[in-house]
Amino acid sequence: MRIGEASKTRRTRLCRRAHTLTYVTEAKRKFNAELCRLYNHHASGKMRSVGARRRNFLTLIRIFDTFTFYGVDVVLLAFLTAGLTQVVKVTLFKRAQKKLVTFLPFIIGTLLYAIYAGLKNLSFYYVLTEYTEILEHGISVGAVATLYYVLYEQFVRVKTNATESERVIGTLIENYVPKENVEKVSKAIAEAIEKDVTGNGAKKAEEIILSYGGEELKESDVQLLCRLIIETLAHINV
Repeated sequence: MRIGEASKTRRTRLCRRAHTLTYVTEAKRKFNAELCRLYNHHASGKMRSVGARRRNFLTLIRIFDTFTFYGVDVVLLAFLTAGLTQVVKVTLFKRAQKKLVTFLPFIIGTLLYAIYAGLKNLSFYYVLTEYTEILEHGISVGAVATLYYVLYEQFVRVKTNATESERVIGTLIENYVPKENVEKVSKAIAEAIEKDVTGNGAKKAEEIILSYGGEELKESDVQLLCRLIIETLAHINV
């Protein structure tokens, strides 16, 4: 992508977010007011259900936020990517090496965005010449698809107190570290990246994963995984 086009795309995304920030803030304010009212009337034993309602509400806010920031095209492709990823995981990749599954949303997301861009511009040549834009948006699609999978798990299935970043990291590393250590490792990586001011977050994440993963892990595989973690967090936390 040309520098001017990249800057324009960035400004457009920021404008979308700014235009909707007022609505999101107002929605959160109203919910907090409702939460206080519920607490005052039901403080004697119903805070667990209130907490669940708060988690569900914030999940919906997060989904709405991705619409306003990325645009309809990326969000819809992310939903399609998330669905196709699950189908491929239980069919074609059922017996494949589990580590490959980690990269599925990003591979599928890039392919779908390439097809979308080619159809939108009525040119396959566009895909070849603007491959950097295709890759950037493909990673965005994969990152948002991963986020939606995490939100689905939190909203419908498993309820945890982990932060959004920790849950995303946990999803990415679950095939690299023992299951019983996923939560601990994801928390450690999230804290290391948050505190990092040197730009070496990927290196610190690599050290943490290798310390828990065992000798069977290849350093090159972990390095690629850590770069993917950094890129994913950058795309969903902008």
